[in-house]
Amino acid sequence: MERTLSIIKEKGRNYIKNLLIIAVDGTSASGKGTVAKIIAEYFGISYLDTGLLYRALAFKTLKNYKTASLKNALKVINSLKSEDFSDPQLRLQKYGEIASRLAQEKLIRDMLLSFQRNFPRQSNGAVLDGRDIGSIVFPEAQIKLFVTADLSVRAHRRHEEMQRMGQTISLKEVEDSLKARDERDMNRVIAPLKCLTDATVIDTTNIPFSSLKKEIIEIVEKKYKSLSLGSSE
Repeated sequence: MERTLSIIKEKGRNYIKNLLIIAVDGTSASGKGTVAKIIAEYFGISYLDTGLLYRALAFKTLKNYKTASLKNALKVINSLKSEDFSDPQLRLQKYGEIASRLAQEKLIRDMLLSFQRNFPRQSNGAVLDGRDIGSIVFPEAQIKLFVTADLSVRAHRRHEEMQRMGQTISLKEVEDSLKARDERDMNRVIAPLKCLTDATVIDTTNIPFSSLKKEIIEIVEKKYKSLSLGSSE
């Protein structure tokens, strides 16, 4: 196992020169961010949580204006900086809900698309997580993953996360919010969330996060080996 992984890593350095893109899409609180971070850390490539772009836009818009309307968001979108993506408040539920609504706006998505597509070029490759990475942002991604989990499990995870942040909200409210978010994401006209036919599905419902790393590495390793074999033919 270790020998195989070392080979994958060694080949990976060569492949990254050609911009290795790993797209991780999925539902809210499914663990897609955790999956993407595991991949980035293990294989030594950059990571971008694209959802933070929309959350940061929501946060900065409300910080400057009373409402996060499309008009107001467009006034601040070009002023977004890297430091705007690190504020812990971005994880608050209200910014997630506003981000979801802003993400339905084609003009907003188009303006943030160029940032996302340029990101891997800064480090010769990357893993990105979001809801339309494999379908819109990088349809040419060499490896595509779709992460999901049962709604009740996702609700428990998000509820625990929010409690740790000091937010007071019931489990029922969290579950209802996630369900509504799923419906918005899957049914929006612009870049809807969907599981692509060429994506590997990872259902984290019954996978403890303590066991997730091993499984994710094995999946990506297998996908990468098939890429390497295909390129050598």
